[in-house]
Amino acid sequence: MCKRGLFRRWLARFRDDQRGNVIMIFGLSLVPLMGVIGVAVDYSRASRVRQTLSSAVDSAALMAARDAQTLTDAQLTDRINNWLKANLPADVQDQFTGATVAIDRKARTVKIVANGNVPATVAQVLGTTNLPVSTMSQSTWGTNTIELALVLDNTGSMSSNNKMTALKQASKDLVKIMQDATQETDQIRISIVPFATQVRIDRSFQNEPWMRYGATRETNCKNVWNWSTGNYEKQCTKETMTKSIWAKSTEGCIQDRDQSYDTNDSYSFGSQDQQYPAYWCAVSSLAQILPLTSNWSALNSRIDAMTPSGNTNVTIGAVWGWTTLSPNAPFTEAKPYGEPRLKKYMILLTDGDNTQNRYTSNQSQIDSRTALACTNIKASGIQLYTIRVMDGNATLLRNCASSANMYYEVTSASQLSPIFKSIAAEISQVRLTQ
Repeated sequence: MCKRGLFRRWLARFRDDQRGNVIMIFGLSLVPLMGVIGVAVDYSRASRVRQTLSSAVDSAALMAARDAQTLTDAQLTDRINNWLKANLPADVQDQFTGATVAIDRKARTVKIVANGNVPATVAQVLGTTNLPVSTMSQSTWGTNTIELALVLDNTGSMSSNNKMTALKQASKDLVKIMQDATQETDQIRISIVPFATQVRIDRSFQNEPWMRYGATRETNCKNVWNWSTGNYEKQCTKETMTKSIWAKSTEGCIQDRDQSYDTNDSYSFGSQDQQYPAYWCAVSSLAQILPLTSNWSALNSRIDAMTPSGNTNVTIGAVWGWTTLSPNAPFTEAKPYGEPRLKKYMILLTDGDNTQNRYTSNQSQIDSRTALACTNIKASGIQLYTIRVMDGNATLLRNCASSANMYYEVTSASQLSPIFKSIAAEISQVRLTQ
């Protein structure tokens, strides 16, 4: 009994003595603890490598956009891979086997997907030899396919303070930038829409089903004595707008459509209220609309033809600018909305308040039509820039613009050219897309 009791006490003392266990437990836990610390260190390294790789891929994408026109697909891929490898840390370069490069020459895009392995250090105690990193970037080269409408105030107030002269020069500067940015036929096309209270279009449209004739006006009015009543009475000659009258080069212009078609691009012309009303020109010198074209000489010639005269109706200018960007009649030069990489823009410039349209001379009422037209234009997907030259309803034009930074306030005619150049550069620049 004594020996068995002694043995039990010895076992209990061994069980309760933890001095050796601490060392044993610490030794057993050291391996996973070091592994966790190593993983944290290695993942931090991997994160830094991924940032470096991402920056290198972005740079390579922009480089590819620059060189795509002069290199073959194979040459471009080699240049991208060499660029990426040269910008990676030394211990990662050997693990980099090359990027996946997708070149779409029709859409003019370069997509780069780069994968790499970061060699593990301390984390190897857990069996992790490499940590994978990956990133992607895409760029376009040249410019998007661009359709741009220049909707330009040609009213009488543009003759003051050198505004029309400055506008012509600014417009030509913009056209030159767009011409220089063009890399393919018809890649960039521009329309010009001079406006006053009306717009003028080419005589070749006289037989189109969307034209409406039959408007009347009174001319040669004079007061004639009526012996039977003993009073002077106003007597006028009544004229009716016919196709032959409108077709004369100095006669025919277009008024606002019937409301509410005056603020939209509806192209159903089955009823008269949907058609475009032919009318006598209030300003015989108003330049004609030039539909979308990449004929740079024609664009410059039309700019030169602009002459300031008449009152202001911003609505009709905006709506006809829209028609030049629409694939539907009256003009059909524009590409369909939503076509890949197609961007549609409008620059709407005026130097004064709305003063007259077909219906009224009430500025507030005309402003409401302009605001509605702008809302409809933007809803169609057109990016709208607005420029106020010294005078005009700043709030209206600011709200018309697609965003606050697309509204410009001009206090001197000399500012027009820098603004037009800035807009042209913004529209035509190469952009990195994710």
